[in-house]
Amino acid sequence: MNLRPGKSMLSILLAGILTLSALSGCSDKQESSSSASSAAQTTTAATEAETEATADAETTAPETTEATETTTTHISPTETVSSTLGAELDDLNVLLDRDADNTYKAKLENFVQDGDVIQSFTFIFYAPDGVSNMGTYKGGCGISVKADSATATDKNWYQSDDFEQSVNGAYAEITWNVPTDVAADVDANGDVLIGYWWSDLQQLKLSSIVCTYTRTAEVPVDGTSESSPAATLDYSSDTDKQVKLPLSDFIDKDDRLQTVTFDISSSGSLGKFTGAFGVSLTSGCDAETDKNWYQTGNIVTFTQDSSVSLTWIVPESIQDYIDPTGDLMLGYWWSDQATVTLDKVSVRYSNATGTVKKSDTKKKKEAQTAVKNEGAAAVSSEEVNQMSSSEIVADMKVGWNLGNTLDSYDTSSSDNETGWGNPKTTKAMIDTVKDAGFNAVRIPVTWGEHLSADNTIDADYLNRVQEIVDYAIDDNLYVILNVHHDDALWLHPTYSEQAAVTEKLTSIWKQLCERFGDYDHHLVFEGMNEPRVIGSATEWSGGTPEERDVINQLYQAFVDTVRATGGLNADRTLIISSHAQSITKEAVSAVKIPDDAHIAVSIHSYAPWDFCGTDDTRSDWGNDADKQELDTNFQYLEDTFISKGVPVLLDEFGAVNKNNTSIRTQYYAYYVKSAKAHGITCFVWDNGTESEFGLLNRKDLTWYAPSIIDAMMQALQA
Repeated sequence: MNLRPGKSMLSILLAGILTLSALSGCSDKQESSSSASSAAQTTTAATEAETEATADAETTAPETTEATETTTTHISPTETVSSTLGAELDDLNVLLDRDADNTYKAKLENFVQDGDVIQSFTFIFYAPDGVSNMGTYKGGCGISVKADSATATDKNWYQSDDFEQSVNGAYAEITWNVPTDVAADVDANGDVLIGYWWSDLQQLKLSSIVCTYTRTAEVPVDGTSESSPAATLDYSSDTDKQVKLPLSDFIDKDDRLQTVTFDISSSGSLGKFTGAFGVSLTSGCDAETDKNWYQTGNIVTFTQDSSVSLTWIVPESIQDYIDPTGDLMLGYWWSDQATVTLDKVSVRYSNATGTVKKSDTKKKKEAQTAVKNEGAAAVSSEEVNQMSSSEIVADMKVGWNLGNTLDSYDTSSSDNETGWGNPKTTKAMIDTVKDAGFNAVRIPVTWGEHLSADNTIDADYLNRVQEIVDYAIDDNLYVILNVHHDDALWLHPTYSEQAAVTEKLTSIWKQLCERFGDYDHHLVFEGMNEPRVIGSATEWSGGTPEERDVINQLYQAFVDTVRATGGLNADRTLIISSHAQSITKEAVSAVKIPDDAHIAVSIHSYAPWDFCGTDDTRSDWGNDADKQELDTNFQYLEDTFISKGVPVLLDEFGAVNKNNTSIRTQYYAYYVKSAKAHGITCFVWDNGTESEFGLLNRKDLTWYAPSIIDAMMQALQA
């Protein structure tokens, strides 16, 4: 990111599931933000109060002269858990006629409860005769919204624009991604509507409706346990379409079941996975669905992957009645694969004592190995060179961006480093960053104005880049070195320019590999920054198929170039990203991870943009919806990458100074804490300007808002 003098940023609203602002590394950005873990800890009320007090004033405990008798009660630690699932209303078999009864309404209470964030609705249609081709479906959707909603198109109602979808068959899944601002205003006591305006068939049969939503809950957790049943489920078999596991494998009689996560795999793409959860109950539970039994409705998820992780947040209404001598159940009703394997079951539980009785059965993936130290990076060259990329990213803890410095371009100054108003970087500056608790530095570099006609990097400029890298390496910090604002100069991901761009990009990285090839794995290479076509209609909403394809090929060329240089570059951690480093579904789903064991993914997040960005529209943050937006985003990244062994960095985030230090302090603390709980490492964006994203006064080496720095460091210890 940069905020160049005389330039401003605009924000736009993007519709779709789990869209998120991805502001970084460019000027004049238009952003959108929205939100998609296993376990995630959030700031407790006590911690938030402590943070606010730190930001606003010091308090002194009053003196006490009288002894007070106290009692101690166990209070379970809490974790914020987010789960994105689909709830299905099935067996509708409603006929819609394009000229007569062409709409259908369903009660939202069939799908969600208060506090859930709706992501999308998928309407399953069939041709009435089971064989006729629908052609192109045309229709619209609507949903009930709260009375004061600014998104309403009519009283207490939002009606979407008409849309169309090519079907070309007798079966159709028509998906409506609910706009983020509409989802925030949904009235869970209202309805959702599907309208059928046209297809090649007079009538269509609406078979079922799937609502995909994110549910977030703060749950008490005193322990975790897991099992690896390796059970095969077959949806065509009455006996094998469900598996029951003894609850005694997971909890004791005094434990209270909080969440259950089922990790499932198959031999191919799952498509529409449908199943259910169940658990044994003792007598007397009003919520039981059968005698001494509770079973959810159909649970649905849509995925093209061959594996899926499903997290069930156990309803409070049944927790007191769960029979620890009974069973835990997963049902498998349908997917594109006849059989699936239940690889692992993990549970969180609470109890009155806080004793973690099942810790000896807890198993951790290598990607989740605990970091080696608590302070600034202290691992030796020998140690870091033996660490996996997941361990390296985890050990980074929290990083700092040297923004608007070596990444400056198109300046009136003869020295690009100072062209955007910052002083020259010094060793004392990096020392100050380390002393504050940061153990990683990202050094954005724009190369385009320092290349000769044959793409040779100017020697003096490269020497200066190396000098600054050495400042950080000498402090035993992790360093991310990248290709930054070259998107504004030459790095255009289009087919017409692909050959020339590939040649220039690989030339730069060959030279950087030669210069830094002997550096240990504290040094990490990031191939590009926010690759995109600047000014395009889809610049921040996921790009075009062409752009995404070219970006994937450029990252593959980057990886191949680095690996070909050998030595320590053969297994150095390399960072790739999505289009524009965005978390939009279009961008993230298109990411192709190179076949390489040392790859990490970076995303940029300034969410919500109206709070984080330069728009003078919002200076407050911290309600439940705000926190859930971040939790949902981080869950999405965890599900998409981390669960598959690919580490994730949010290597730019921040919030503009709007004279709201106390609020920003809370924001930075929650951001770091929630991201950490999802296994994600964060780097704050600092452009050096106090009125914008600046945190460090680079002239006198003091922090503009020490409370923000302290809060982030405290969040790492939570």
